[in-house]
Amino acid sequence: MASVNNKKNITETGGGIKPDLSTTSLRMRLVSPWTSLAFLTIGIMLPYMAPYTSLATECIIFSLFAVSFNILLGFTGLLSFGHAAFFGIGACACGLTMANLNGGVLSALGMGLICSLLAAIVIGFLCLKSHGISFAFLTLAFAELIYFIAYQWSSLTGGEDGLGIPRMTLDLFGMVINLKNPLVRYYFILFIVIICFVLIIRILNSPFGRVLASMRENEERTSFLGFNTRTYKLISFCLAGLFAGVAGSLYTIHLAFVPIENLHWSVSGEIVIITLLGGMGYLFGPVVGTVLFIGLRELISGFFTRWQLFVGIAFVLIVIFLPEGLSAIPEKIKRALKR
Repeated sequence: MASVNNKKNITETGGGIKPDLSTTSLRMRLVSPWTSLAFLTIGIMLPYMAPYTSLATECIIFSLFAVSFNILLGFTGLLSFGHAAFFGIGACACGLTMANLNGGVLSALGMGLICSLLAAIVIGFLCLKSHGISFAFLTLAFAELIYFIAYQWSSLTGGEDGLGIPRMTLDLFGMVINLKNPLVRYYFILFIVIICFVLIIRILNSPFGRVLASMRENEERTSFLGFNTRTYKLISFCLAGLFAGVAGSLYTIHLAFVPIENLHWSVSGEIVIITLLGGMGYLFGPVVGTVLFIGLRELISGFFTRWQLFVGIAFVLIVIFLPEGLSAIPEKIKRALKR
């Protein structure tokens, strides 16, 4: 009977009952509407704040990519070194649909989403037979396998040269959206990213999301309460892959080009760094990390070719002195003021 009651405490949403989790696990749920509004305002104004519109577009696309990875690392406790596989699969599927199948923008987005989801189901099912570091290296192995196939299958993917696609317009309910215009394209991509963010918030604030947080804190205890933790991990893995595929598809629409580097392991490494910089477990942590990472890259690369060295130093300093990431700064200030 105690097990049934504990299980109810994790999944119950009404009657004031809340899951027995630490404050760290509930950062997603504790995001205030004012914080969301602030980030939405920044997103709307970003093209006018950034040096050029293309940089702003890259920031919001990689923010979605990093948030999708945070579903795994920050809220489920799964470290994947192959998350770029789903980003790249979404990008390739979207590009091939537009280039070879004469598909429209929305159908290409849908194809990127479906292909990345199918890949996540297969890879997640196989990788989740392992745990810990074995799981991490299995995801890396699958990602490298997909990269090698895409690199060698140059007749389909373009190989090292990549795949070029035409710029398109979108006819939406009789309204023509000219995606050839960088500013129009930015706001179209922002609209899709906002929809994805809303869905992610809803998912992680649901009873399902609370089970994920419980697993991250103590997977053994969660399984004792009657939850099939492997099934929940697989669903989390598939959701992360799906949203990464959407980000990859948007990147293809943004560039009108599919670089094979989208599938490379280094992209997975960048997403891990971005998430840790911003703060894993925070909804907007990866967004902060993305802006910092891309901003430092653009700022430093104009003066030094080895810009990765300075980003690496910044990463090491933040990990040493602020292990919870930049998003933990407001909490630390509040604690300091209460003393």
